[in-house]
Amino acid sequence: MFFNFIFLGFTMVDKYLKSNWLLFIILIFAISRVIMSYQFGLANSLILHGKGTFAATMCNWDCKWYFTIINDRYDHTIRTSPKVWKGLANWAFFPLYPNIVGFVSDITTLGPVFTGILLNQLFIFITAVYFYRLLRLNFNDLNSRFGVVILVFSPFSVYFASLYTEALYIMLSVVGFYYLRTSRELTASILGGLLAATRPVGIMFMVPVFINFIRHRKPLTKLILALALSSAGLVCYMLFLHYRAGDFLAFKHIQKGWGRTGWDTAHLGKQIWAMITDFHNSVLFLISVLLSLYMLVKKYYEEALFNLACILPGVLTGTMMSEGRFCGTLFTFYFGLVVLAEKSWTIKISVLMISLVLYMSYYVYWVGHANFLI
Repeated sequence: MFFNFIFLGFTMVDKYLKSNWLLFIILIFAISRVIMSYQFGLANSLILHGKGTFAATMCNWDCKWYFTIINDRYDHTIRTSPKVWKGLANWAFFPLYPNIVGFVSDITTLGPVFTGILLNQLFIFITAVYFYRLLRLNFNDLNSRFGVVILVFSPFSVYFASLYTEALYIMLSVVGFYYLRTSRELTASILGGLLAATRPVGIMFMVPVFINFIRHRKPLTKLILALALSSAGLVCYMLFLHYRAGDFLAFKHIQKGWGRTGWDTAHLGKQIWAMITDFHNSVLFLISVLLSLYMLVKKYYEEALFNLACILPGVLTGTMMSEGRFCGTLFTFYFGLVVLAEKSWTIKISVLMISLVLYMSYYVYWVGHANFLI
């Protein structure tokens, strides 16, 4: 009798989840966050031997640069100290995300790192909701839910949790694409402008905006307005950098401090070999390119070309550094996987298994400062 009651309960829950996609997303999201919390405890125990704080553990690499923007604003000149930051400046990090975090942090008094982590959870939840709605424009319910699951359980979720721009970027791009696909071009273009103030490749949202207008033969005046709005964030930041540092392109020029010096024609073969042997980054880049080509074949032109436009600039700087992160934190990467797995249970199960295994382990690697996709 007891087991019959339990079975009936599970049957009712299963039936309700099948009919309520939002509840399904809430449940999947909650489970993924619980697992992420467990990973923090595991990493703290195995690597930091119980001595790490949550904020300190979650704030690595780029996070520390955003912390400087929130606390001290943008640099006036290139830094001469500390030694690890000599020759660098925080101009490479775009302003929208740190300003949002700083503003909310001042209101809540929770501190920038904890505020950023909480905001990122909100951003990713909104992303999951709109990603499902975007997928439903082209796919059935099952494939759309599959897309949400592989996004929420992405191995790159650590970047969606830490003080990185990735969570805000993927949210704005997914919501922007949804409005672009549902003929609300003005709203999409405004979101594109925010994207352009979030990361250097945010300006690439102009690519799907342009393609969409051409495909649907929209008036030229509307296209010009849409492109202007989509580029507004970058233009404003460039004007600010000219005022602050005396260089419109300071965000680009300072990249040399991180080794992004472009192609070295005198040592081109050695440079290409170094990029190829950066195994994890080069493999993810290759997968992302192949997914883009497959999306082109399936006539998802906006998604395919946006994906390529976002991942190619990093490679053109002459290094594969962070390329895996750039690929794996784009929504188009997961959109491409949905396109690939649409009619194949074998591919679905394979992708899910790989995602879950990496999701369960990647955070420990990240905390341990492993040179793995960073």
